[in-house]
Amino acid sequence: GDGALVKPAIRWGSAVVLRPVQIVVYWLSGLVPRDPRRWALGCWSGRRFGDNAGAVFLEASTRPRSNLEVAWITRDRSIRDQLRAVGHRAHLAWSPGGIWWTVRSGVFVYDSLSKDVNYWLSRRARLVLLRHGVGVKKIERAIDAQDHRLWKLFHGSGVQRAMWRFALPSHCPVPDLVMSCSPTHASQAPWFFGVDHERVRVTGSPRLDRLATEGPEDRTAIPTVGRAIPTNGPLFLYVPTFREGMTRQRFQWDVLQEAAASAGVTIAVKLHYIDAERGVLGLDSLATLPNLRMIDPHVDLVEIYPHCDGMISDFSSCPFDFVLLDRPVLYYVPDEASFSDSRPLIYELEDVAVGPLCRDGDELETALAAAVSVDFGVPHEKYVALRERFHTYPQGGAAERVIDEIVEEFV
Repeated sequence: GDGALVKPAIRWGSAVVLRPVQIVVYWLSGLVPRDPRRWALGCWSGRRFGDNAGAVFLEASTRPRSNLEVAWITRDRSIRDQLRAVGHRAHLAWSPGGIWWTVRSGVFVYDSLSKDVNYWLSRRARLVLLRHGVGVKKIERAIDAQDHRLWKLFHGSGVQRAMWRFALPSHCPVPDLVMSCSPTHASQAPWFFGVDHERVRVTGSPRLDRLATEGPEDRTAIPTVGRAIPTNGPLFLYVPTFREGMTRQRFQWDVLQEAAASAGVTIAVKLHYIDAERGVLGLDSLATLPNLRMIDPHVDLVEIYPHCDGMISDFSSCPFDFVLLDRPVLYYVPDEASFSDSRPLIYELEDVAVGPLCRDGDELETALAAAVSVDFGVPHEKYVALRERFHTYPQGGAAERVIDEIVEEFV
């Protein structure tokens, strides 16, 4: 609906009005002496707690180093309060304490962009990019679809680059250090982020550390929107990635319900945070379908993985994580051609898929029934090959390695 266009319009309006002031603040932030032993961490533009930055923060907070001080920077008051309640240091991004901590921090640690912490207070801080994980989509400087805003920012005409730099300034700085999951993953960083290869470290993905040690617990503890997840029977996780554009998505809930009912499984739907934020069409019908449940979109996915017997995904990075659990992955890609046109892929999906590619409901129903009928299958050589290619450290310990690398480089 047209409502999906309101937020981008507001952001553009705010940018035009506030940019001159923000630019002054950015330059002034570089005048304050920064302490390399003080770190500011954040993720998802300050609106969530989790992912790799969250895992590194918890490691540094619960196993403190004598020469480090860390704080979580957020725009969400409830996140700040929850972290403080369990003894962690956290600040609102534009509170007096948050501003002072951020401008004094010598190191910013984040998952995507420096605005995960606070771009406008980042000048002269060391920028450490953790990345969300492995994926099949081209991102940042590697995007070559000429109608995409990031292609215009990095490769367009002079006017386009100037306009989009004004709108998206936090995409422009080159990180001082980038973490990766494997040498293959590391090789993408210069292409994606413009960073020299010697500034890339292979550490593993901190948010996946818990998969090496934690097993499934009570499924009813999984936070859902509406009905709880059944405690018995197979559970598959559906995790579609977001689609480009500002329109609200309409997913094929009836197709998922038919496949789930035929196979005798429950499908837990976890929307991408972007889709959840801008709104998804047809959620009322999902709430009535007996084999589907909706998970709270704010939950960190790694908390859900151990509870699930399998996964249904598409062009998301989630299957690259889930193979660490040796459980089946199915790919439901009815829009494969149109998706790859709007968001070009790094790899052909067939080259990295560890399960069947289902392009319609009948294929999905057949694949899901087969996964269940053979007791969820036995991991085959594709699982092993994908793990070896993208996970140098499947045994965990990535958060500690990340901290050690940053300390060695900057402290």
